[in-house]
Amino acid sequence: MKVVDWHRRPRVVGPDQVAVWREQGFVTDERIGYLLEHRAAKWPDRPGVITESGSISFAQLAARSAAIARSLLEGGVQPGDAVCWLLPTGADAVATAAAIWRIGAISSPIVPLYGPREIRSVLDQVRPTGIVTFATDPRREYPDEFDDALKDISHTVNVRLLTSGQRAGWRSADVAGTGGLPAGVVPAAPDDPCLVLFTSGTESEPKGVVHSVAALQHELRTTISEWGVTFRDRMVMASPMTHITGLLQGFMIPSRVGAAAVLMPRWDPELCVDLIERTGATYMAGATPFLRELLAAYAASGRDRSALRQYCCGGAAVPPALIRSAQELGIAAYRLWGMTELPTATTACELDPLELRAETDGTPAPGVSLRVLDDSGHPVGPGEVGELQLRGPEMMLGYIREELNERGFTPDGWLRTGDLGWLGEDGWVRISGRIKDIINRGGEKFSTREIEQALEAHPDIRAAAVVGVPGGRLGERIGAAIVSTRSDWTLEELGRTVTGAGLSRHKQPELFRVVPALPTNATGKINKKALLELFGPETGPDVGAPQGAGPDPNPGPHPAPTSDRGA
Repeated sequence: MKVVDWHRRPRVVGPDQVAVWREQGFVTDERIGYLLEHRAAKWPDRPGVITESGSISFAQLAARSAAIARSLLEGGVQPGDAVCWLLPTGADAVATAAAIWRIGAISSPIVPLYGPREIRSVLDQVRPTGIVTFATDPRREYPDEFDDALKDISHTVNVRLLTSGQRAGWRSADVAGTGGLPAGVVPAAPDDPCLVLFTSGTESEPKGVVHSVAALQHELRTTISEWGVTFRDRMVMASPMTHITGLLQGFMIPSRVGAAAVLMPRWDPELCVDLIERTGATYMAGATPFLRELLAAYAASGRDRSALRQYCCGGAAVPPALIRSAQELGIAAYRLWGMTELPTATTACELDPLELRAETDGTPAPGVSLRVLDDSGHPVGPGEVGELQLRGPEMMLGYIREELNERGFTPDGWLRTGDLGWLGEDGWVRISGRIKDIINRGGEKFSTREIEQALEAHPDIRAAAVVGVPGGRLGERIGAAIVSTRSDWTLEELGRTVTGAGLSRHKQPELFRVVPALPTNATGKINKKALLELFGPETGPDVGAPQGAGPDPNPGPHPAPTSDRGA
């Protein structure tokens, strides 16, 4: 009996629109469950995954995936059941993701940085038949954490599987033996749900996003064709494979074309430079902070960077100067916009003019429709700012929690992104901020992003993030955290930086911190909740004082980002 009750729910998008996409070729009958199997048949000895410790061929990956699939089947997982998994970025994560899809089950990866409360929230929403993790980790005992969480949920998990190692109460894939799968085991059909991802939970509890096979297939078609990825490429990925970017670019895209995925368990710019040079990696995807750190590592080391031809940048606002700096080093960097709910809303590529790559967020992806509405829900003209709303063949089936669908979609089936921006007459999209990243001072509302851009234009400021801090005469005070080569900043100088960029005095920071790094979530996006905590619940006069190089507001590993818009 199935333990999930959400996976057969009708699409939010109506069948008429799906029929249009199918006619236009955006919905296919291909099956993602055969990704590793087909590559292993064609190129058994070609490296499928490369890590710091060595390479694993497609044949080895397929054999590992088959062992995991057999273990899940023997434990009682059936087609249409959900399986949650939590694994570090690497070969076992690739093999597990492929195994779940190969037997027609629904994959639901869990973010490695999630704590017990967040893990329990995921299990409560997904109600999985199986859980997959690993026996040992130097920092946490994941099997014990899952066991504790399962005591408090209302359903039974039949399969508790370890990809390697032994633990009491858990099945081990190590003893699954060799061989193929039983006859008649086929992957999910195109319109079936196959993936549940969770948004980062920066501002709320994690939200379960359900994707179909067809949506992921269109995503593969779009990214491969737009970015020109082939079997000759080697693709660097440090993002957790529990996020859409890590899953797509660390597994699905390389496996589709036969390229090698160069996987990093954590973000480390020096290690990244080493792997690029050692493997001849040609392509990388990540968010703004990681491109900045990669360029700094190249500048410090003087290492060869000739192989890396392009960098796909997303997940956070991208300063135009950063795109230009990458170009000076021979790396064609470009911006895109997407989210867990619709992974690639806009695209650009290395062939686009530098000015457009630096100053815009790309053009709508093939098959994606975009509209811009004002606060009253009326369309605005080219160049006018409003909320960006989307519809497209790679859009999610919906959220697990039905009340989120009511808030997240318009009555006519458009996704409310919560992002502000405009569509130029040239067809290029500019993102200006988030609806939730709006500061309200005495009824005057404005985006935090325009202040951040003004601060980042200063040559001594490497990065900036702005939040509205409750309090003050006008209801909110402008708080700015900056990463700078200097520690002697004053509010007056920050204010002059903002007004010097053409903004009004009304937008000058009233509070600030100089920090060694901006706090980020697991996707690499700025964690505005953690940023707000830097200023405290009741901001005193000391908050405006320079802080120098205090404690890292985001200790521990910093995974590379994904095109996730957050909660």
